[in-house]
Amino acid sequence: MALPKPGGAHSLALVTVPSMGYAPVPPPTSLQPLLPQQPVFVLQETDGSVTLDNGIIRVKLDPTGRLTSLVLVASGREAIAEGAVGNQFVLFDDVPLYWDAWDVMDYHLETRKPVLGQAGTLAVGTEGGLRGSAWFLLQISPNSRLSQEVVLDVGCPYVRFHTEVHWHEAHKFLKVEFPARVRSSQATYEIQFGHLQRPTHYNTSWDWARFEVWAHRWMDLSEHGFGLALLNDCKYGASVQGSILSLSLLRAPKAPDATADMGRHEFTYALMPHKGSFQDAGVIQAAYSLNFPLLALPAPSPAPATSWSAFSLSSPAVVLETVKQAESSPQRRSLVLRLYEAHGSHVDCWLHLSLPVQEAILCDLLERPDPAGHLPSGQPPEAHLFSLPSAVPVARASASTTLSPWGWGFVCGRFWGLLISVSPA
Repeated sequence: MALPKPGGAHSLALVTVPSMGYAPVPPPTSLQPLLPQQPVFVLQETDGSVTLDNGIIRVKLDPTGRLTSLVLVASGREAIAEGAVGNQFVLFDDVPLYWDAWDVMDYHLETRKPVLGQAGTLAVGTEGGLRGSAWFLLQISPNSRLSQEVVLDVGCPYVRFHTEVHWHEAHKFLKVEFPARVRSSQATYEIQFGHLQRPTHYNTSWDWARFEVWAHRWMDLSEHGFGLALLNDCKYGASVQGSILSLSLLRAPKAPDATADMGRHEFTYALMPHKGSFQDAGVIQAAYSLNFPLLALPAPSPAPATSWSAFSLSSPAVVLETVKQAESSPQRRSLVLRLYEAHGSHVDCWLHLSLPVQEAILCDLLERPDPAGHLPSGQPPEAHLFSLPSAVPVARASASTTLSPWGWGFVCGRFWGLLISVSPA
C-alpha cells in the first residue's frame, strides 16, 4: 500500500491487514522481508517494450502501452489471444436517433476506430520491488488525450490500469478491449448481491439486443480450468463478443446537457487471469480489493502493536457487504450487518466477532427483527449463522430472489441481515 509523506510524495509498505480491521504499518527504517512473495521485476527492452513480473502474472506491453502478453506464471497459460493486443482503446461515433444521453444504438458498432499510440511514449515508472509500473501518453483525438499507469504490485493476482482522460468530444464513445485466449458461449457479470450470465454470441434478436449490458465491479470469461476477469472501480457498461472483453469508458452526449462528461476523468480497471472458476480464484474478493483499497491513517499514541479484526467469515462464498448503525438503535449500540452468498452455492458459514455482543438477531432489509431469528445467547463472539438456503426464513431473509427484467430471468445472490447489540465498553 502507499503511505502518504509530506509534500505529496508517498512510500510503499507491505502490510497484511485482517478482515474489517487494522494492522500497524512497519516503520520505514525496518527491513521488510518479501519472502515467500517474489518482488516485482521490471525490464525495458531496447525496442521500448516493458515487462512486469511478480511471480504470479507476467505482463508485457508494447512501446505504445498495449498489452501483448499476460501469462499466469504457475501454469504458463497465456491469456491474450494470439496475434492480438489488449488494452486497445477504440473510438466510436455515437449518434442516437432520439435521446442523446439515454440511448446507445447498435449501429455505433459499425464505426469502430482503434486509437493508435506513438512508439516511444512508454516509460518505466516504479522500478520494482514492492511495485512495478510503466506509463504512457495517448492522443485520442486533436481535442482529447489520455495518460495511463500500468501497475503490478507484489503478491497481487491482477494488473491495474490507472487512467486519466481529458475528454472534449461530441457524440463519441470510448471503450477499451481485451481479446482473450478463452472460448465460452457465456460470460459472467456481477450485479448487486450476485451475478448473472449472458451469451457471447448474437444468435438471436434477443442476443443482439444485448450488445452492451450492465456490470458492477467485474465481468469474467471462463472455460474449463482457466478464465480472464476484467475488474473496474466505476464503469458499468460492458460486453463480451466472442472472446473480446470490452469496457465502456466515456460518452459525449449533447442533450439535455451540452457539457455532459466533458473535462477530466480518473478511473482504474484491472485484468486478472486465473486458474479454475472465478469463484475458486477469488475474483469477487479481488474486485472488492480494487474498489476499497487500504487506507493509511495516523494512529493515536500509543499506536497499536498488533492487528485486530472486528468481523471475519469462515467461508469465502459469503460477503460481509455492509456494517452500519441500526436506524433504531438504543444508545447507538446496535449494528446491522448485511451479508450475501456470492457464489451461487449452498454454504455453512460462521461469523467471528471481536466485539462484546449481547445478542444477534436475523432481520430483513427494513431492519425488522425476525421472531424466529434469535441466535442462542451463548453463541457470540462466534455466531453460527445458518446453512443456505434451507435454514433461512424465506419471508424475512430473502433466501432467493428471481427477477425478470425485459423478458429474461436471472437469480440474485442470497441476501440476509443480522442485527447485533453491543455491550457498553
